[in-house]
Amino acid sequence: MDWDSTLLPPALARWLGYSAAFLIIGAAAFRSIVLPRAARSGGDPAPAARRAVTIARLASVLLAVALLGRLYFQARSLIDPEEPVTRDILQAILQGQWGKGWLAQAAATLAALIGWRLVGRTAASPVGTAVANLAAVLLVLTMPLTGHAVGLPAAGRLGYPMTALHVGTAAVWLGTLAVMVMVALGRRSDPSPVATGALIGAFSPVALVTGLTAIVAGVIVTWRYVGGLDALVGTDYGRVLLLKIGLLTIIALLGAYNWRVVLPRLQRDGNTPIRPSASLEVGVGVLLLAATALLVSFGAPAGLSDEDADTGEHQETAILP
Repeated sequence: MDWDSTLLPPALARWLGYSAAFLIIGAAAFRSIVLPRAARSGGDPAPAARRAVTIARLASVLLAVALLGRLYFQARSLIDPEEPVTRDILQAILQGQWGKGWLAQAAATLAALIGWRLVGRTAASPVGTAVANLAAVLLVLTMPLTGHAVGLPAAGRLGYPMTALHVGTAAVWLGTLAVMVMVALGRRSDPSPVATGALIGAFSPVALVTGLTAIVAGVIVTWRYVGGLDALVGTDYGRVLLLKIGLLTIIALLGAYNWRVVLPRLQRDGNTPIRPSASLEVGVGVLLLAATALLVSFGAPAGLSDEDADTGEHQETAILP
């Protein structure tokens, strides 16, 4: 694998952005879908809801930082190392296709910052909740706009909708799980916590549908970008993609274990620990997002011209799990 150390900073910025966006989308799905369903079985959802708001607020700030970093590194990729990043360079970038996609993502990030700030310390904050949920949708719709979905001819007409579907379902799947692990699973300090079994029971059908959809959509767009088996094993992009596939397999196996083994035990006796296996699933998901951020650095083999290869992150793709 041909590795250039200059690829690491922009890859870290992309990883931070992916992780933050997943947490924002996951917090919205947790508060709007999973927690209300789980609370029907009893328990007070307010403590978990408040912690989810805190996570989403922090993630919104991190996403803004990541966006600024990506803009800076995009500018650096287009100029000589000794040249400074000037206002004219930034304006030129923002007028192009990548820049317009970045601006759309910045608008979604601003909506997240405002929405989660408006959300009160309880679940009863309709205006803030509506803006926060809208921000989550906007993130799903704008994340593919700086990538292969709109910049690579091989993506075709299916590129953008399939990538948006892939991003959205993957974020609901893994982002919701991450938020649930951080704010609810295994909590004993709450005066009347929502039962862990109820949370897993409410999340399992959501995870099943979104996980399968993310995998199917990912296979479709990935194959279009790779172009063939030779590229899968003979290019840096393909080899990192194989690493991602391996990480995704681990996540799927852990999810199946939690669904088919841990959940029935929880429903029987309520004492089976699930936090370790769920935390491991989230940890592998973080590695998967890191592999995604690295994958972008090498460019997709299908239809990648010499000019495309020289321009760096403007070909950024949102291929996720």
